[in-house]
Amino acid sequence: MKDLRNLVGGLLIAGAMTFASCGPIPVKLPEIPLSEVKPYFAEAAEVQPIDTAFYEVKDASGHVLGTVLYSSPFSDAVKGFNGPTPLLIALDANGRVKDVVLLEHQETPRFAQRVESGGLFEAWDGLTVDEALSKEVDAVSGATYTSEGVKHSLSVRLETYQRQLAKDRSAEKQNFWQKLLGK
Repeated sequence: MKDLRNLVGGLLIAGAMTFASCGPIPVKLPEIPLSEVKPYFAEAAEVQPIDTAFYEVKDASGHVLGTVLYSSPFSDAVKGFNGPTPLLIALDANGRVKDVVLLEHQETPRFAQRVESGGLFEAWDGLTVDEALSKEVDAVSGATYTSEGVKHSLSVRLETYQRQLAKDRSAEKQNFWQKLLGK
């Protein structure tokens, strides 16, 4: 009986390790209401989830106006003063930061207000993803932990976005060559 328990326990551990090494199982992004992106893209007519990564925002003619990224769940482990600092990051059609917005959070209201009034969210406006990632941004005095949480959440999400785009481009190239070679 003891041998059977050891065998079952070993199989359970091996199975859990195998499952954990596979990484998170991709889940389709939930639909978001158009009203949620209208403040950043006034001409928005459609919000389309792209795989499990981000949302494309399109106008009535189907032209891409930009991209919306949510830092959660990618940066949920990043903490400000009282917990995660979830962000909405809007990128324009050229991939430049249009807006950074702190979403519902548990930060002390006066610290969150200091970060907002201190101009932290505007520090990345107009920058490409690469430029935003390399820019040294100072924390807002009197709200250092919240500032650092916002900066790190943005960084984690933009780095993840870059990896997602690189993966998509790699898959597109592979598909191109497979089609070209008739495979």
